[in-house]
Amino acid sequence: MSKKIPNLWIIDDDPMSSFYIKRLAELGELANIITIYNKAQGAIEYLLHHKKSPNQLPDVILLDIYMPDVDGWQFLQEFIPVKSALSKEVNIYIISSSNHPRDISRAESIQEVKGFFIKPVTLETLKELASSIKL
Repeated sequence: MSKKIPNLWIIDDDPMSSFYIKRLAELGELANIITIYNKAQGAIEYLLHHKKSPNQLPDVILLDIYMPDVDGWQFLQEFIPVKSALSKEVNIYIISSSNHPRDISRAESIQEVKGFFIKPVTLETLKELASSIKL
């Protein structure tokens, strides 16, 4: 039995990708609550409004980096100053169809990013992620 993520967020503008990841997490029984944001700005606003409510905050965010309007890089720029005000630690993992070395090394250079996964994300990847996080 793998460990469950209490609150998982998927921030991705591609509805098929989000649905697929959500479905894998459900099938693998890897998360209690799964929330999808198709725009990063909505997720940032939610974090700002609920920063003192640990039950409302995600434990893990799966973040796409290439999205219209606010992309994953901009999300991270807005997240980092807010992070210390949050009432619990949030683990961020990049999910991307890009395997460009520049994107991977940029993600690795950001302390808040715990890992980088190339789409499509597999059930095995999600299981490894769930078992590796410290809650």
